[in-house]
Amino acid sequence: MESIKHIEGSEKVKKALGFWPSFHDAEVISFSVSRALPIDTNICFAKLVVHVQQYAEVGVGTAEYALTLIKSVLVNFIFNGVSDLSISEFNHQNVINSIKFKITEPHGSPGIYVEIESIWGFGGSLQCNNAAIESVEELPIV
Repeated sequence: MESIKHIEGSEKVKKALGFWPSFHDAEVISFSVSRALPIDTNICFAKLVVHVQQYAEVGVGTAEYALTLIKSVLVNFIFNGVSDLSISEFNHQNVINSIKFKITEPHGSPGIYVEIESIWGFGGSLQCNNAAIESVEELPIV
């Protein structure tokens, strides 16, 4: 699994799920981009909320094989200093294949390239100065 040491607060996800997920089959619930007021700085930031469901396999290798939902969480990402933003296809489901983080050095300063690979609906990429987990909210299993 790729390194997550460059994502502040990543331990919140590991604590909630027991591991750092690839985000395969997770759903993007919301995505927003904001910039600072002109009297502040010209910093742009983005928020991404991803719904992650964790399943357990039951009856592996038998006719009774099934997946059972054991945990459901909302992971709230914040990306600061956003540039080179490219997004597409927001719809009613927004299932993703993965979220990948790559350490970069655009313009000589360290940063993070984030790629959100789509299965259906939302997908895209961005360059940011840093990434953080704002919160992880556990949802009831219904």
